[in-house]
Amino acid sequence: MDKNSREMLEEVINTQLNSLSALQTGSKEKTAAINEVAVLYRLKIDETKNEMEFDEKHARRAAEWNQSNDMEKERYFKLGIVAAEIMIPLIFYAYWMHRGFKFEQEGTYTSTTFRGLFNRFRPTKK
Repeated sequence: MDKNSREMLEEVINTQLNSLSALQTGSKEKTAAINEVAVLYRLKIDETKNEMEFDEKHARRAAEWNQSNDMEKERYFKLGIVAAEIMIPLIFYAYWMHRGFKFEQEGTYTSTTFRGLFNRFRPTKK
């Protein structure tokens, strides 16, 4: 319910309440007027309840959307970590292999340092 409708409903309720005092106690008109006020109050309560439910649903959806965004960011972060776990050792091995092969240009592994490192360059667990 928009603001104008809510104000109009409150105005009608106030008008009905003010007109109750002019009616005779126990008359059919007063009973009918009281019933009308009760119906209008129920309508106002229902509208307030609906607005609160709408606000709660909207807040819950916004929270779920934020949570899904956070989960997506976390997933990309974890993917970056996994990629780094793979790429960093490969870059390290490529760098040292290149340096070792440059040092050993004649084709034989004469240095004991490179020969020992060469066995450890395989990215497998021992």
